[in-house]
Amino acid sequence: MKILELKAEKRTTKGSKAVRKLRMTGKIPAMLYGHKQNNVMLCMKEDEFVRILHTGTRMLYVTYDNQKESALIKEIQYDHVVDRVLHVDFSRIDLDERVKLRVPIELAGESVGVKEGGVLTHVMKDIEIECLPTSIPEMIKVGVTDLGLGKAIHVRELPALEGIRYISDAEAVVVSVHQAVEKKAVTEEELLAEPEVIVRKPKEGEESAEAEKKV
Repeated sequence: MKILELKAEKRTTKGSKAVRKLRMTGKIPAMLYGHKQNNVMLCMKEDEFVRILHTGTRMLYVTYDNQKESALIKEIQYDHVVDRVLHVDFSRIDLDERVKLRVPIELAGESVGVKEGGVLTHVMKDIEIECLPTSIPEMIKVGVTDLGLGKAIHVRELPALEGIRYISDAEAVVVSVHQAVEKKAVTEEELLAEPEVIVRKPKEGEESAEAEKKV
């Protein structure tokens, strides 16, 4: 497995004003932490980071000040309005130590239950796994072709992958197919129908008593 390399540089300034100025130059702030070492404030070119991100990798080498550290992309903050990366957290890792992280689940195929009129619900979009950094999958692919009406796939039924352990609850539902709920058709006559107003004729003495209350 080829590990990609991201060039970064140390930054000494922090705060919203400094970060805004940094982003104006096409760079994004980042933090490298973990493994009982000091946190390091970094910055890197946004386009270079996005290019690596689009490869689907979660692990990379971060280089700065003649140093090279293996790290995991732990968290990314986005500005969804302008579709830009705001900040990145990198977690130091040892290539020989297993790591825990969440990876996306992708469904493959067309469910037989859907063909029979059912509705497919993708309940679990990502899953927590444990593996060596060099074995991190881009995604977990789950085939749903044979998933029938009223059936579900649980974590314990996910495909076994060498070197990967599923940490999420084994009984948790990943995807299911259920019967579509039919909505009752409302006829034009029902829409136009008005409720019947029932008026009770007051008993003798009630009418005068009610009139007195309004005075």
